[in-house]
Amino acid sequence: MVFNAEAARRAIQAGFDGVELHGANGYLISQFLSSNANLRTDQYGGSVSGRIRFAIEAASATVDAVGAQRTGIRLSPGGTFWGVEENDVLDLYSALLTELARLQVAYVHLEATVDKEVLVKLRRAWPGTLIMNPVVPMGAKQTGRDDADRWLRMGADLISFGRAFIANPDLVERLRNALPISPVDEATYYEGGDAGYLTYPTYQYSA
Repeated sequence: MVFNAEAARRAIQAGFDGVELHGANGYLISQFLSSNANLRTDQYGGSVSGRIRFAIEAASATVDAVGAQRTGIRLSPGGTFWGVEENDVLDLYSALLTELARLQVAYVHLEATVDKEVLVKLRRAWPGTLIMNPVVPMGAKQTGRDDADRWLRMGADLISFGRAFIANPDLVERLRNALPISPVDEATYYEGGDAGYLTYPTYQYSA
């Protein structure tokens, strides 16, 4: 836990407002939560309380380093990225959210990687600020205005937009005025040139 705490300290020293622990999408924290990737037989595996231990200790170390008000965490309940599986999603994440609430982290950021009914129950289990990513990351659909409005009605406090910001330099205006959102061209990802990242136009109004 020393590494994430030190990274958090350095981020704040560099001028960041806060840090978000990546507990989603099959990365390290997600692997500890997983029922098929985490095959440990010690205190960090097996039961729900064992599998959430690493996430809680990582969050606690970050809170100690930079403060709860500067610490958030991103989670993908039931996500199957890179082959991870979770066979007890509601119990697992309800227990995790209970412990995160005790730490009073600034927010939880959930991805729509499980059925809506489960996500709504997790929203009820989490007493703090909830950021919602309404569509599956790396999926076919980008988050749009309708997705955002639906989750705001269902209890989210904030909505995260990823790919839509790449393709729409004026995304806030488009959302505010219910304008069409342009799709992103994934063929230009990580190409090292200007095409894609710097060439998307703002919305062109008709005369």
